[in-house]
Amino acid sequence: MNSTLVGKMQSDLFMPDSWTALLIVLTDFLVLQFSYFLDYTKEALEHFFIAVIFYCLTCVFLYMAIAKWQILNFNKDVNNPRRVLLVTAHPDDECMFFGPTILNLTRRQGCTVYIMCLSKGDHYGMGKIRKNELYEACQVLGVNESCIVLQSHSLLPDSITKKWPVELIANMILDHVERYSIDTLITFDKHGVSQHLNHCSIYYAITYLVIEKNLPEDCKAYVLESINILRKFWLILDIPICYFLSRHRYILSMKDCNIVKMAMKKHESQLVWFRRLYLLFSRYILINTLQQVELTDLELEIELDD
Repeated sequence: MNSTLVGKMQSDLFMPDSWTALLIVLTDFLVLQFSYFLDYTKEALEHFFIAVIFYCLTCVFLYMAIAKWQILNFNKDVNNPRRVLLVTAHPDDECMFFGPTILNLTRRQGCTVYIMCLSKGDHYGMGKIRKNELYEACQVLGVNESCIVLQSHSLLPDSITKKWPVELIANMILDHVERYSIDTLITFDKHGVSQHLNHCSIYYAITYLVIEKNLPEDCKAYVLESINILRKFWLILDIPICYFLSRHRYILSMKDCNIVKMAMKKHESQLVWFRRLYLLFSRYILINTLQQVELTDLELEIELDD
């Protein structure tokens, strides 16, 4: 092939018409791929929305079957509770987090529920007001005034930045466990639902008692499971997840949810706008799931941390 012909072929390759044709082909290809992508996305979204609607309708049906028609049993009690001690950090914790547990246990025949609150909630100097609010709220929840223990200790301030002494709390709890012959102990888990350090401190006090084997043999400890922010405000949409993931669980009807809300409204000093929203949307007003504190689990957790 002579040099003239080669030169002509090279010049033809870089002609504007060649680039235009290549650009057209590339554009057509990209448009086609984008069209495929749009069709796939549209189909995927349709399937997603159908799945979401189906899931929501399923949850509504399950809730109606559990709470209204009572043809399904969602509740799964802790092991044979007779004398229960619920340990909280502040007045209003019993309503904001433990309402379903308290209502179910107070209605259980032969079961007595004690509530031990480790501070008066005196952060803003309202300790006396909050004490009265606690008694009024517990009355709505069905807890006798004689079963309420309100502690006040200089080392247990109402503060989101201060950890409480674990051994001090543990000794206070153990004293009341022995005094009231408690067989079921309930409190927060290590995340404290809201990451509040006072809540978390109670959990570590309970685990201290379990690890040291200080609790009576017939006393079982349970903690309220903390959940992620999405599930926290799912209300009845959390029912299937709770059913499969939690061994001990309680759910309330809408009527009983209103009782918890009425109890919380007794804490009038605490009803700022975001707590009012919490009462409307929080899953803890409707559902509680509990986990038993086992020595073997704690030992494994310690090994993993090491």
